[in-house]
Amino acid sequence: MGFLDSIGNGIGKIKEDMANKAAMNAQRKAEAAALDAQYRAYANSKAQEIANNILQYGDDSKGGFYGGIGVDKIMSFTKEFYDKILLPASSVQKSYISMYPYLDNKKLKYFISLFPNCQAEQNLFHLIDNRKQEFLVTDQNFYFKICLDENPNYFATGYVPCANINMFYLEKCNNFYIFKCDQVDLARIDVVDNREEDFITLNNYFQCIEKQDFEITDQEVNDLIREKIGENIYSQIKKYMVYDDELMLYFAWGLDSLTAKDYIVCTTKQVIIMDRELFGATANVKQLYYEDITAMNTDQNSKSSDLTGMLLDAAITSLTNTCDLIIHFAGGMHKINTLIKPEAERVVAIYHQCRKEQKQAASQPTVIQQQPDVLDQIQKLAALKESGILSEEEFNQKKTELLSKL
Repeated sequence: MGFLDSIGNGIGKIKEDMANKAAMNAQRKAEAAALDAQYRAYANSKAQEIANNILQYGDDSKGGFYGGIGVDKIMSFTKEFYDKILLPASSVQKSYISMYPYLDNKKLKYFISLFPNCQAEQNLFHLIDNRKQEFLVTDQNFYFKICLDENPNYFATGYVPCANINMFYLEKCNNFYIFKCDQVDLARIDVVDNREEDFITLNNYFQCIEKQDFEITDQEVNDLIREKIGENIYSQIKKYMVYDDELMLYFAWGLDSLTAKDYIVCTTKQVIIMDRELFGATANVKQLYYEDITAMNTDQNSKSSDLTGMLLDAAITSLTNTCDLIIHFAGGMHKINTLIKPEAERVVAIYHQCRKEQKQAASQPTVIQQQPDVLDQIQKLAALKESGILSEEEFNQKKTELLSKL
């Protein structure tokens, strides 16, 4: 065999190997496509099964999720619940939960891509877990995205009208929760990154709606914040709460560095700003009582000076972009630039509410109870004795009682 023949045979072998590999790749792709089609078909059938189970076993006896209460009432309560219960001492960026009116359509892009009509609906709350399972409740429908047990890369996705649903629950089981719709088990949600407080909070929300208990007291808010931040942080704050009836209404962590963490606390009397430096040692504490604050406002900050950068900043959702909180008082001002927009706006809202209540209390006229003159009453009793209406014994008894009040 000549040299050229050897080269020709080598080229032929290479071509044969390439053809075999191409055939194998084509076969693998065909098998993968077939398997993908099977999983997609199974996911669709699973979604239909879930929807049918909710419709069959769900409890719609009360007229649905909004029945007897109304959409507007639940929406209003949801905003108050988010502001007072979910937001304090929580990280919006890390939280599994979003609630009205702070839901961003960017988070809902999966459901919007499959169900475009949901964009026209009013979103109530959205839950997403570490496995990218999602649940969205709107004023009309409940949307779900549940990963398959057989392959968590595929999801059963569908929806059920809220009119056919009574309530949602999160049932705790060791280190995970079962998300339930009425009596139907929907999905397992694992507890990771210390986010169990999200599930506890969401269960509390469901219970309030079920019981139609829409009043959130200052004491409840104080107790919940204390539970979230722990006793060590609470004991630090308590040192600066000098009034017996003073309660925490809000708490927000600052943006942390490796060596520093600051936080802001709103109580019923004041704003406490705590700046802790290296290893958590307290370096600076500022107390601003509401009556000493002349004004408070927010300003959406931008780290960019050029137009392009400012436009990019504007494109970032307001839920994650930082916002300046500016506190004005006699002789100066204090700026906090480590809060996100909902946090800063919550501090401002609490300040205005507390100042309003303080002014109303100060404007109330002081009612002085006029006590009848004791000697005058004794003279009247003596006249009754002289006229025979009171006996000597009765007169002496009444006189002794009156004299004891002097």
